[in-house]
Amino acid sequence: MNTKKSKGKQKINIKKIERSKDRLVTLSKRRNGIYTKLCELSVLCGVHIAFLGYTDSGKPFTFGSPSFQAVAERFLNSDASSSSSLQQSLFTVHHKQNVQELCTLYNNLVEQTRAEEVKAMKAAASMEPFPEDAWWKMHMTKEQDQEEAKKFLDKFEGLYEKLCDEIDVRSQRRDAARNHI
Repeated sequence: MNTKKSKGKQKINIKKIERSKDRLVTLSKRRNGIYTKLCELSVLCGVHIAFLGYTDSGKPFTFGSPSFQAVAERFLNSDASSSSSLQQSLFTVHHKQNVQELCTLYNNLVEQTRAEEVKAMKAAASMEPFPEDAWWKMHMTKEQDQEEAKKFLDKFEGLYEKLCDEIDVRSQRRDAARNHI
């Protein structure tokens, strides 16, 4: 009796494949099937299709019927048929998305800072009040003012460094995407 060498067709759970090598193998095996289905959909329904995907390494792959460029230009309402206008339009869309993500990141950092300030203010308010005869303890000395200013400056520099790092990462992604178009 011959034993089966493979498991045959089996239903798989749809979830992200953990190992990157396995993901690349699955992509290479399924990409032609996806292209075939897109072509069939285009022919059967008479629609124009544009498909754009990126691998984990950032390498793009496209499919278009009649062509990716024609469908993308029509989608972006571009009158010019040159590839440079398409690239510029795609770059503009990508740039707007990056700016939006950076604004969201900045707003989150500002909210975190405000939350920390409110928490510190609540903690200070919950402290035991000063006695009447020690009113002078409430006033900070010049050294304490400088120390508080240094703490604030350190927090600000930390937020600034985080934001600069995020901008660098997004710029590298944008440059990589621009090089692949």
